[in-house]
Formats: sequence, structure tokens, C-alpha cells
Amino acid sequence: MEFRILGPVQCRNGARPVKLAGPRQERILAALLLGADRVVSVSRLVDVVWDEDPPATATRQIRNLTTALKRTLVAEGAADDVLTAEGPGFVLRPSSFDLLSFEEHVSRGEFREALACWSGPALSGVDSAALRGEAEELDERRLSVVERCLDEEISAGEDSVAELTALVAEHPLREPFAGLLMRALHQQGRQADALNVFRQARTRLVEELGIDPGPKLRELYERILRDEPEYGKTRCFLPYDVPDFTGREAEIGRLLDAVRLGRPVVVDGMAGVGKTSLAVHAAHRLAADFPDGQLFVDLHGHSPAREPLPPEAALEALLGQLDVPASRLPGGVDRRAELWRTRTAGRSLLVVLDNAASAEQLRPLVPGSATVALLVTGRRRLAAVDGSASISLEVLPDEEAGALFAAASGRPDTGVAALCGNLPLAIRIAAARLQNRPQWTVQALAERLGSEHDRLTELKVAGRDVAAAFALSYRELDAAQQRMFRLLGRNPGADIGVPAAAALAGIAEREAERLLEDLLDAHLLRQPALGRYAFHDLIAEHARNAAHDEESGPAVRRLLDHYRDGGGLDWYRTERANLVAVTRHALDTGLDEYAWRIAADTTDHLRESGHLDELLAVAQAGITAARRIGDPRAIQLSLASLTLAFWENGRLTEGMDCALERLDVVRASGDRAAEAIALSRAGALHGMLGRYPEAIRFYRDGLAVVGETGAATLWTNLSNAQEVLGRLDDALASARRAVDLREDERGVILSSAQLGLILSRLGRFDEAFEVIERSITSSRDLGYLFGEAWSRIDLADALLLADRPGDARDQAERAYAILTRLNHPLLLAMAANSLGTACLALGETETGLRRHRLALETAKRIGYRLQEARALAGLGQAGAAREHYAAMGLPAEPASRETMASAAVLHSNSTTPAPSTTKPPTKAPRAIEPVNTPT
Repeated sequence: MEFRILGPVQCRNGARPVKLAGPRQERILAALLLGADRVVSVSRLVDVVWDEDPPATATRQIRNLTTALKRTLVAEGAADDVLTAEGPGFVLRPSSFDLLSFEEHVSRGEFREALACWSGPALSGVDSAALRGEAEELDERRLSVVERCLDEEISAGEDSVAELTALVAEHPLREPFAGLLMRALHQQGRQADALNVFRQARTRLVEELGIDPGPKLRELYERILRDEPEYGKTRCFLPYDVPDFTGREAEIGRLLDAVRLGRPVVVDGMAGVGKTSLAVHAAHRLAADFPDGQLFVDLHGHSPAREPLPPEAALEALLGQLDVPASRLPGGVDRRAELWRTRTAGRSLLVVLDNAASAEQLRPLVPGSATVALLVTGRRRLAAVDGSASISLEVLPDEEAGALFAAASGRPDTGVAALCGNLPLAIRIAAARLQNRPQWTVQALAERLGSEHDRLTELKVAGRDVAAAFALSYRELDAAQQRMFRLLGRNPGADIGVPAAAALAGIAEREAERLLEDLLDAHLLRQPALGRYAFHDLIAEHARNAAHDEESGPAVRRLLDHYRDGGGLDWYRTERANLVAVTRHALDTGLDEYAWRIAADTTDHLRESGHLDELLAVAQAGITAARRIGDPRAIQLSLASLTLAFWENGRLTEGMDCALERLDVVRASGDRAAEAIALSRAGALHGMLGRYPEAIRFYRDGLAVVGETGAATLWTNLSNAQEVLGRLDDALASARRAVDLREDERGVILSSAQLGLILSRLGRFDEAFEVIERSITSSRDLGYLFGEAWSRIDLADALLLADRPGDARDQAERAYAILTRLNHPLLLAMAANSLGTACLALGETETGLRRHRLALETAKRIGYRLQEARALAGLGQAGAAREHYAAMGLPAEPASRETMASAAVLHSNSTTPAPSTTKPPTKAPRAIEPVNTPT
């Protein structure tokens, strides 16, 4: 549905106007459209409808008329919220509105399209004194756009004489139309006719208004009288504006706004990012605002086989474009700069200085008059123009890059733009190669670009070469900057910080930061985050190709030393992706000692952050490297990491294989402490797989080989298994022993939560709640999200036992939210089951069943037997649940909850974590025997 006020006030459904209920409703519609998407008060509508003489029932009539208008619009297919009562009035939300379309076209410089939105004087047919001023403003807005449109067309050499003759006759006192007609006539060589238009305009102004023409019209008359060359036909030295220019709307908007505010603009960016294309495109859009001309000089700051243009030569080119012959130019930069400033003073000019090399080259070229707009491009960040607006271009967003390839090649993009790193120059070269080879498909081109080591050789066509553009930037660096650039090309990671770069280069951090900032200023690096530096993909390839093997080998080993030495928790979070990359690089290059050590130190942190795919990849790299070395200690520690990775990813059977292999390795080595940890881990996996008597045997064996130190995890896991089997007194004693032996804060949290749950199983709720709530508080104080989620699940299950399902649901929901962020399938299955049980107890059947279904899906995927059984019970599949319990040797309604053995062990021992077991579910649908997990 289309709404119109630029002409008769109408609402149209397709080609048919919607019939309105008389003039009053038309006035209301007009007022609402003028205030579209804003509240228009009832008092305003009263003024519009009755001017200054409203009846006593005016307010009621306005509401009735507006309500009727809404009914009419909705009946014609408009949305229900097209017209709503809000606050003191009404809001109309037009889906299509001619005024909005008009302004959008104007903002894009599409003046003819904008004027086509008009079908007559604004608000024609609506006679309201309250609206008359706004109608006149709209009509004036239209005339100003007509002026801009004709100014642009005359500047482009189009014949506008007939249209302007009619406009001057219609608006005889409007000086801009007279001036445009004078220009159009003079452009056609009709000097006498142009001068006669001025005389007629002057006569009308004197006779009707008693005033002379304004200074602009008089100046124009003088210039035409002198027959200045090509006046009215703008001096335009701008290069060709490509018709398929794509994207960059935000940057263009900033540039246009800055120029119109009188600020110089400096555009910088890496080679090939499209600085010149942007500047030229924007300059063409601005041309009509600068009738005295648009000048352009390439300063050759980064041109192949060309030295940067000296300021004297640049000034000669600029003054030549202003018709100053070379024979009249003074010698020396200073005198030429003075002449340049004198000739441009007061003139409405746009000056584009492309490809600037340095502030020194640029400074003499800056005009002195505020009437001259200056637009500069360069690869380096330049500070030569005070008060300038700086626009740094990055590569195109994915959608715009794909659109550019499609526009330039005539074929849809299927990944070529991404392989070009979204760099405009590379995209255009790739598109040109495709156009020059009609037998190629887009897929064939993508395959040729597929290797990151061959892309630059493919990106050449007709003298355009991405690698050559990068090489120019590289050659301008000093020796230290070039060395840092080359070494960064051998960094396996996606980005780098100052300490790592210092290690790579073997220099002090302060010097490394200076060099990184130099490369950033040269746009050979980008800065994705504060203190982090990275290459664009294609520049990274160029840097790799430039690297020297004799310096790269020692540099990479220094970098690996840096990553092997590690750092604090924040360091691991920041360097996560790089640690994964350097581990893979060390493995691929045979540096196995680095590979297994970095992997062993990294796995805990990957687990903490929930990056489970990366955890598994790093752990697999670590064990591969350790096996190649053959060192038993390296193998057993790497097997511990891989067991952890399989456990966290829910691949329990593979985790059991790793755990048993590790147990064999540590037994052969005679390391009793490591044997106890391995026994605890294997026991926990037995429990997860539903083999609880076997789990207890492993825990007892572990306690037999280890002293008090290191026994806490085993006692916690044993407590869990005892709880599963209903031996609550034994479970309580084991849990108390575990808490007493714990020395680390995280382990205390997990064991205490276990203790609290057993207390609740024994009906000692006050003690239970106190213990578990203390664990939650400690977890929050430490920022230990896993421990907080663990403890909240325990508290939820304790609350279910205490017949407090509402409180239990709150705790389970909070645990569920944490575990969703942590990407932890084992505990997520538990939290989902606890939440489902609580919801069912509260009568929230749909939510409860949905959570149990999620728990069932997750538990089946990872092999978590008890959680699968609990979910089946919650879903009302009692027979299937009983079969699962029986297969695990448990009663049909187990007396304990499921345990979280694995996770607890893994999270309570940061050096060599060992998983634990599981705890069985509560009865469904009423939750009276909740579920938990050991440490």
C-alpha cells in the first residue's frame, strides 16, 4: 500500500486509490503522513481539521474518524499496526511513502528519480491553514532539488535550455533558475541570449521588488560577459568512475558529510583495497557542489617504476588544470604554493590528490581557502592536513565482495571473492581473468585460487598484479621493518601480540611494538584488537614468499619457546587460536618436543573455555608427537590429555581405551601417583558407562597405591559410586574424607557439593543446603563457571528431594544457561534432566518434556547411560528406563542420583585430571530422588 502527499493526498492499493470518508479524513491522513512514524497529537489533528474553530465534540470526532481510517486501511490489506493510538495521539506507519522515497533518491544523488515522485503541488486538494506552511516547505524543497538536478545536468553538458526557459517563466523572480538558464545558453555558445536573460531578470526584480540581482547572478553575468572559457562547463579532470562500483556506503556517507562540513578527507588503506575507486566515485557524486571544477593529480606515491611526484611537479599539474601556463609558473615550491593558494582562493573547487607518499609531499599542496574541498588517498596514515577526517578502508564485507565479483565478471560468486581475501583489486583481477577466458567456469577459477601458496601468481592480468602492489609497499620499509615483515610471514598463528613478536624477532618488546606499529601505519598489518596484529590473507602469502629460510628457522623456534613457556589465564584465553595453530605447526614440521608440551599445557584451558573441537585436535596432535618421541612420561601425560578430550566431547568408549592404555604406561613406569590418577580416570569412565561395581574396584585399587596426598579425587569418585548403588552411609563417609583431604579451592567446591547432596539424600536438608550454597558462593568468587553449574545442579536435586520444585527449577535453569555457554554435553544432559523433572513437578508439562528430550538426545549421543535412563523415565517410558537400569545392575528406581565424576575429576586437578562417575536419576514425573555427579 502506497501513501502520497507529493501531489494529491492519497492512499493507493496498487493502481487504485483508496476511497476516504471526505475532506476531514483527508486532512487527518495528511497530518499523520507529515508526522509519519511519530506520535501526532489529537490536539494537532483538531487544528488541522477545523483550523481555529473546532466544535465541542472535536476530540471524539477525531478519534472516530481516525479509527474509521484504520479500518479502511486494514480492509485494503494494510498491517494491523499501520495506524495505532499511542499516548496523546496516533502513529501512522506507512510501508511505502512517496516523501520517504523522494528523500532517499535525493540522498543518493538520483535527482530525476526523486522528482518523479511528485504528481503536483504538495498536499494539493487539502485546504487546511494548519498544513499550508508545511506544504509550502515541501514545494520549496522540490524546487531546490530541481535546481541541483539541472545544475548537475548542465555540468555534464546536457541540453536543459527548454526546461529552464519554462521554469524561468513559471518562477520569474527565482534567481537560481535564471542563472542556470544563462549557463545553459552560454554552454551552447549563445552568449547574447544568456546576457539577455540576466537583463530580463534584473528588470523584473527592480520593477516588482525594487531590488537588484544578487551577487552570484551578477558575478555570473560578468563572467559570461567576459566569455570566460568553458564557463558553465565544469573543469572536470576526474578519472573514469567505474559503473560497477559496489558497496562502501558507510564510508562514502562519512566522506560526503565531511566534505559538506568543510573538512578535508584523507583515505588510507592497504594496497588494492580500493582507495582511488572510492575517492573518484565520491568525487563524481560531489561534482555538482563544486561548479568551478574538480581537479585530480596522481602523486605516484606507490606507482611501479615511478618515483613519487615532487611537490613542484604536482603544483604545476594543479595550476595547469586552472589554465595557468607552465611558462608563467614561478620557480621553487614555496612560490608555486603561494600561487596555488591565490588562484584557488574563494573558488568552489574539489581537489583530489591520489596516491600520496608522505606528509612532506602533501603539505605544499594543501589549498588555503575553505571553499576548496580536499580529498587525499594514500597507503600510509598521513597527518599532513590538520582537522582532516580520516577514513581507513578495510577489505570488503563478504556480501559486498561477492556482489563486486558478480558485477565485474557477470557471473555469480561461488567463493572466489573469499579466496581473494575480499580485496577489491584481487577480486577485479580474478573477474577480468574469468571474462578473458570464457571457457573457464567460476568453480574452475576458484580451484586455481584454492591453494594459499599459489594465489598471488594467479592474481595477475593485463599489467595489474596484486603481488607487485604489495612489493612496492615492502620496498619502502627500512631493513628492520622488512625483517619483521618477513618473520611475521612464518608465524603459524592467525595474529600475534607484542611479546610473541618480540620472541619471534629476538628483540626487546618495546622495539617489537615500534616495528609492528610501523607496519600497521603502512597498512601491511591490521589490528583486529588492541595489542593484536594480523595480516590480510594475501599479504600473509606475500610475507611467506619473502621470508628467508636461514632466519626463519631460529625465529620460529624462539616463537615456540614463547608459547611453550605459557602464561596466565588471560594469556591462554587471548592466545587460544594461536596455541592450536603452533601445536599443529610443530607437529607438521617434526618439532615433536614442542608439540606435545604445548598441547599438554593447553588442553586444560581449552576445556575450561568450552572449545571442545580444538581440545580434541590439540590432544591428538600431542599424543602423535609423544609417540614419535617415545618418552613414557610424554606418552602418559598426552594420553591423559586425550582421555580428557574424549571425555569432554562425550566419546566415552574412546576415552576408556585411552585411559586403560595410560594405566598400562604408568604401571610400567612405576609412577604410583600417576597410576592412582589413571585408576581414578578409568573408574570414572566405567561409572559413566554404567559399570559401577567395576568403577568401585578401580577406585579401591587407586586408594591402595596412593597415600593421603592425591587421594581426595578417588574418595569423591568412590562416594559417587556408593551413592549410585544406594550405600548412603558409606557415600557420606567417603565424601567427608574427600572434603577433609582437598587442598585446592576448586576441588573443595566439587567435593563439598557432593557431600551436600548426600546429606539431602539422608534428609538432612538444612546441612545440605548450607554446604551446597557455600560451594556456589565460592565458585562465583573464583569465577569458576563449571563449579558453579555443578553445584547448582546438586542444589536443584537437593531441593527436589525437599519437595521444593519451584526453587529447584530456578537453580537448574541457571546451571543450564552456564553449561550452554561452556558447551559441556555431560553436565548439560544432567542439567536438562533436573530442569525437566522440576518443570514436570510444577505442571509445566511441555517445557519438562522438551528438556527431557534434549537430555535423552545428548545422553544417547555421548553414551551417558544413567542420564539416558533418567530422561526415559521423565518422558514416561518406564519400561525402557527399567531396562537401562537393569542393564547397569541397578534397581528400577535407583536410590541415588547420577554422578558427574568425569567433569569433577577433570576440573579439580588441573595438572593431571581424572574423570569420575555418574549418579542415577529421580523417579519421573515427580522428582524425589535427584541426580548428581562425583569429582
